Amino acid sequence: MSKRIKDLLVKDLQSRLGETSEMLVVDSSRLDAISDNRFRLALGEKDIRVLTVKNSMAIRALHANGVTSLDQVLEGPSSLVYGGEDIVSLSKELAAWLREFGETFEIKGGTVEGTSLSSEDVIDLSKMPSREELIGQIAGRLLSPGARIAGALLGPGGKLAGQLKTVAERDEDESEASTEEVAAEDAEGEAGAAAEESATTEEAEAGEAEAGEAEAGEAEAGEAEAGEAEEEETEETDA
Repeated sequence: MSKRIKDLLVKDLQSRLGETSEMLVVDSSRLDAISDNRFRLALGEKDIRVLTVKNSMAIRALHANGVTSLDQVLEGPSSLVYGGEDIVSLSKELAAWLREFGETFEIKGGTVEGTSLSSEDVIDLSKMPSREELIGQIAGRLLSPGARIAGALLGPGGKLAGQLKTVAERDEDESEASTEEVAAEDAEGEAGAAAEESATTEEAEAGEAEAGEAEAGEAEAGEAEAGEAEEEETEETDA
């Protein structure tokens, strides 16, 4: 292969890798054609790419992208595996295939942000929670205080809340009853005052009537006495 063709292949590989800085390396050379095809198709459905190239060309392309932490891993048959959600999800996928294929499949290592990973490191990563699982755990922890409060309100705290509500309703009823009693008392007081005022008026009118009758009686008596006196004077004169 001429140097020019190698350079073109390296540039093509470099463009395929892009700015990828997290990837794993596997050896799938011992898989039969059917298993290897099933492996690649299954990963492709999850947006994970498997790229098998010569180690020397892979190293050149990776170095051009600033990745040098895979130099020790790229020995012997190697395939670059990259993509997916994150390096943890990628490790979980490869660990699952390792359990299925057994000795015919090997995880050789990988790189994360310039740090080399051994095969044991990749297995350890596969046991960690993925990004989605971490988000779920964080969300669960953030929501747990609210869930505990809701549970408390629905449990023994719910009874307390019910009792407080009952007391509040009872206070409201008592307050309304007190208001009604005060209104009734005010009405009774107004009615009593009106009755007293009416009785006083009647008594005053009766007193005025009696006084009038007494004055009239006194006037009639005076007139009678005056008449009798005139009659006596007349009799005396005649005599």
